[in-house]
Amino acid sequence: MRTIALLLAASLLAAPALAAPERDSHPVTRWEEAPDSAPRPEVEDPEGGWRTEIGLYADVHGDWADQAVLLRLANHAAVSIPQLAERLGVRPSGPIDVYVLSSEADFQRVQPGRTPDWADGTAWPNHGLIFLKTPSIRPGNADPLEQVLDHELVHILLGQAFGGRPVPRWFQEGMAQFYSGEATFEKAIALARNDFGLEPLPLANITGGFPPDPARAQLAYAQSADFVAWLHARGGDESLRTLVRELAAGTPVSDALRSASGLGIAEADAAWRSTQPATLDWYRWITNPAGWWGAVAAFLAIGAYRRRRRGQRKLEQWDAEERARAEAILRAAEEAERRDPPVSLVWAR
Repeated sequence: MRTIALLLAASLLAAPALAAPERDSHPVTRWEEAPDSAPRPEVEDPEGGWRTEIGLYADVHGDWADQAVLLRLANHAAVSIPQLAERLGVRPSGPIDVYVLSSEADFQRVQPGRTPDWADGTAWPNHGLIFLKTPSIRPGNADPLEQVLDHELVHILLGQAFGGRPVPRWFQEGMAQFYSGEATFEKAIALARNDFGLEPLPLANITGGFPPDPARAQLAYAQSADFVAWLHARGGDESLRTLVRELAAGTPVSDALRSASGLGIAEADAAWRSTQPATLDWYRWITNPAGWWGAVAAFLAIGAYRRRRRGQRKLEQWDAEERARAEAILRAAEEAERRDPPVSLVWAR
């Protein structure tokens, strides 16, 4: 009982913090499309000019003070780009330039289009541009910068493979999170948290884009990552390569999914939902305020019942002990009487 009480208390203390994470606790990267006809924008040079590290597949530009960071990212990209391309079944088909910005103002200034202030990185596939933030202006709990770069590189590689064709948003974001290593149990927990009473969104509803509402957008990101991880668990890299190939060829989403997994979009959505682990149901219950108070009421009722039972057993034990003592005294008296019967005295007159 004590263990249950401790677990319940810990859950109640932890649940409010889990239910309301800060918006910036895990900044989200952003992928943008631009028309094929749009020229590649020129990124304005800062006052001191860019420090550039020439890479095998991508050039990395930034502030001179960030030279070590730039070199690290250029070396990482030289290894990561061919590995990601092989896993995706695509080939890099154009120049890639990565810019690392040293202030929020510069990060917003160099974007070819509007970007939300919560974005931790952006990718513009049709231009081959990636914009990142230098470590000094990123939250301390943000993902490693190399992981963010991998996320954006997946966007670039898929965008190059698809050309001007639209990419399903759940696919683009799910693939980027999965192949950058962001599709973790934490993402699955986000699905179970149900802070706002939200259920997973229909896959067809997040094909064209994500909801503007932050809570639903967070859910869509987590759902996309988990769905792609589920597809990979069913068929490995080859199933995802098939999906890339079919979608890049212009195959409708449901037909492409059927070629990759044997299931159309509605069937795949239903199959994925049916595999959500029981641990997520527990988490959904324990972080639901109604669940907390229900658990408290049940806990108190169980405690009161156990106290009554303990009291009743104690009284029964005392009664049994009193009966046993009385019976022992009676038996002792009877035995003494048999051994030494009483003597009758007659007084002489």
